[in-house]
Amino acid sequence: MKTKPIIGVLLTALLFIIACSQKPKQLVETQSIDWEYQIVYQRGIEAVNWSIPAVSMICMRDANFSLGGGYNTVYWLSEVPTAKQEALTANNQTPYASIFLTTKNGPVVLDIPAASERTAIFGSAIDIWQEPIADIGPAGADKGKGGKYVFLPPNYDGEEIEGCINVPMKSYQVFVALRCIPLADATFKEAAEYSKNINAYDYSEIKNPPKGQYIDMAGNHLPTLPVYDYSIFEYIKELIDSEPLQERDMVMGGMLASIGIEKDKPFNPTEKAKSALTKAVADGYDFLEYMFETSGFSTIEQWQSRQWMNLREPSNDGFVFDEGEYLLLDERGSLFHWVTFIPRHLGKATAYLAALKDADGNLLRGDKQYKLTVPAEVPARDFWSVIVYSKKTKAFIYNDIGRVGLSSYDKENMKLNDDGSVDIYFSKVAPEGLESNWIPTNGEDFFLLFRFYGPQESYFNKSFVLPDVQLIK
Repeated sequence: MKTKPIIGVLLTALLFIIACSQKPKQLVETQSIDWEYQIVYQRGIEAVNWSIPAVSMICMRDANFSLGGGYNTVYWLSEVPTAKQEALTANNQTPYASIFLTTKNGPVVLDIPAASERTAIFGSAIDIWQEPIADIGPAGADKGKGGKYVFLPPNYDGEEIEGCINVPMKSYQVFVALRCIPLADATFKEAAEYSKNINAYDYSEIKNPPKGQYIDMAGNHLPTLPVYDYSIFEYIKELIDSEPLQERDMVMGGMLASIGIEKDKPFNPTEKAKSALTKAVADGYDFLEYMFETSGFSTIEQWQSRQWMNLREPSNDGFVFDEGEYLLLDERGSLFHWVTFIPRHLGKATAYLAALKDADGNLLRGDKQYKLTVPAEVPARDFWSVIVYSKKTKAFIYNDIGRVGLSSYDKENMKLNDDGSVDIYFSKVAPEGLESNWIPTNGEDFFLLFRFYGPQESYFNKSFVLPDVQLIK
């Protein structure tokens, strides 16, 4: 009757002796890891993903400032944008105007003119995190009637400013991108000149506004693209020094401090840390690329039977990434890896579809030739366009003829099919006899954006279906 308890005691004692005689393998394994390197590397990757919306804006600001001017200057384009204006997925069909503001010294005013019979201004203002803070123009707060937008600094304790559109800020810097849309028979140049009716100045000057400063970007090299190398961490340091750290980012602030990036303190990483950060940027880029190529992060299928992707709005309130209980870090990083200046809501003025793959589901390659058949009737009240972008840079592709896209405006010069549709070709070399229907890829891997200007009901209810890109050879 007592045998079983005795055996149990003996087994327990035996297991205890065996356990004591074994080496602490876990301790040996953890000591063999270079945690100093590993922690910097891992947190470096997260920092790239977290910071890319803001780093992209800093790079854009600095590129514009390199042409002269500064805050409150209106940077405009008198000619169609080309590959020399290196910007993430820019549009080559409408005139652009960009304005950079800072509320560091108090409220700032942006005067927007009313839409005329020949030109309307569409655009948005965003903060340094590219969070939309004000839509501008007919789809915005001024409803196309123009007005004074007043941007109020963080923790502004003054009264709302009467007669103005008050825009409270959580960060100091404001980034404004506007498109001057030609109406009726207005020319591109005429619409572009309308930018000179925009003005920006400190609120203290509202009773006697200064004359605006305007710099034409046409013909200038404008390197706005973020570079995925060690310099990204220097931009992050500038960001930490110049902007308030929001409550949602406190954990990231602690992670950055652990790798040497702290507000108003020198950033002097060791050579080992620099090596880890350099690898982190390279791998961080690859992670952003993975999310760019994968549905569910920044894109979502437009039609189940097609490869075309729509932009995925992460929130019930549009392109807002912290509406819920937590920050949608991956969704935000993956989107701003390839776009900028997304308005809070898409669809009223412009809708976008992206093609990264051909009809067979393969990524579009620069050493192949492809064809897209655009139907005769496209649900775009104003016009449609298709533009080729470098897969690597997400910007226009440099090429000998300077053509980055084609649109319905170009149909009179293209060869049309008998049913009114048009075939557009993408390749390094033009298909013989179809040069007017060709967009060069210059041998670079690429993707497409198809834009609907003034999208109509059949786009929204998805009864209009755009054919997939077809591989020719």
